Amino acid sequence: MSNDDPLEPTGTGPDSDTAGTDRYLRVEDIPETAPAADLTWQERLADAIPTKRRTLKYILAISIALLWIVPFIGLLMASFRPLSEIIGGWWHVEGMTLTLENYYGAWNYSTAPMSQALLNTFIVTIPAVLVVMLLGVMAAYPFARFEFPLKTTLFFLILLVMAAPPELVAMGNYNALRDIGLFDTYMGLILIHIGWGLGWVVLFLRNFLLGIPKELEEAAKIDGASRYQIFRTIILPLSTPALVSVAVIQFTWVWNAFFFPLVFMRSPELYLAPQVLPLMSGRVQVEWGMIAAGSIMTMAVPVILFLVLQRYYTRGMVAAVAD
Repeated sequence: MSNDDPLEPTGTGPDSDTAGTDRYLRVEDIPETAPAADLTWQERLADAIPTKRRTLKYILAISIALLWIVPFIGLLMASFRPLSEIIGGWWHVEGMTLTLENYYGAWNYSTAPMSQALLNTFIVTIPAVLVVMLLGVMAAYPFARFEFPLKTTLFFLILLVMAAPPELVAMGNYNALRDIGLFDTYMGLILIHIGWGLGWVVLFLRNFLLGIPKELEEAAKIDGASRYQIFRTIILPLSTPALVSVAVIQFTWVWNAFFFPLVFMRSPELYLAPQVLPLMSGRVQVEWGMIAAGSIMTMAVPVILFLVLQRYYTRGMVAAVAD
């Protein structure tokens, strides 16, 4: 057998009998009984029981979680049940009928089908997220590293834009989009979302970039790297967790936005998912099952995105807040 075999002792030659003792116990060294535990099972059980303060925290956390989960469970159950059972209360499970008719109805709704609405929402959301990420990190880097005139004033203006209500943004841009021909277009709505989200993205990414050691950039300068090369090869890769956090938050906000599409989008074929949901209420009676199915389809996309990117999202949020 070769000496590379993991089961073969590593020693060779006359000392090979003792060379393998570092890896294997000799037969006479093996104890006849198992080693005694450091703690008895009573002591381990006592240590596992949480204190009163921690128990109260658990109860509070579970209660808050139930407040969020129970409505979602009701919405999910309503999306799979006919209207006659929903009216009687979704919590009644006796004789429950499961059906996909609500999803078919919402997907192919006559006035504004959810299939087209979801596609329209993707068309608006993806560019609004990508452009905000790119412009945000490019604007945040100078605020984190450079000194230039009016730096404090400009940063204060960015914070001021964050404090502005969305109604003010809509009033200021309504006539502007009409004058330039971008009203009731995807491009116009994308620009509104970019301008609205850029402020908090710059603030968020600036706080993250302040935590990146300057020594990395100084070492790159000594090696002859330009400022662009430093930004592309050092800053952007290290900012991946923060950029993922920005992408998840911005995607969720744009995807679920109702006010801006309501103001700037008027053509039914351009409606986004949040605009379509109120149209499913019907004229004679409210189609609760169809509305529930449309809501589940709408909320599923950002939830899946968060679950996929949760690890990077958590790292970026912790670093940005801590720094």
